Amino acid sequence: MKQIYKYLITFSIGLVAAFIFAVCNHIFLAKEFVDVVEILIDAFFIPGILLFCFGMLVLATNGGTFDMLTYGMMRFVSLFKKDHNDIKYKTYHEYTLAKHEENRPFGYLVIVGLILIAISVIFILISPNFKDYWDAV
Repeated sequence: MKQIYKYLITFSIGLVAAFIFAVCNHIFLAKEFVDVVEILIDAFFIPGILLFCFGMLVLATNGGTFDMLTYGMMRFVSLFKKDHNDIKYKTYHEYTLAKHEENRPFGYLVIVGLILIAISVIFILISPNFKDYWDAV
């Protein structure tokens, strides 16, 4: 049940972001169906791609992509402390072992991002200008 809440909360945040984006682009003032659909395409694509990219960033972090940078910054900041030899991890190896014991979940970000992107693609398929989108590709 706790897993479902992650998906629901993330999807709700994506929908709120899509609604805010649509309102900022004056969706309620659009007079033609084409304009409404184009606003909805952008409104769902932007939060979708952001959530997907955040999920991929968490995946990269879990894989250890930024470990050396993080450890180096921790050591650099510890130089300015009063007792700079009192640090949590003495070596980089200790840091990586401790860091990889706790991987953060990322699947819900990727899945919800892909769902929002899929909604955007559905609006592209509904759009009367679908032929224009297809010709642009």
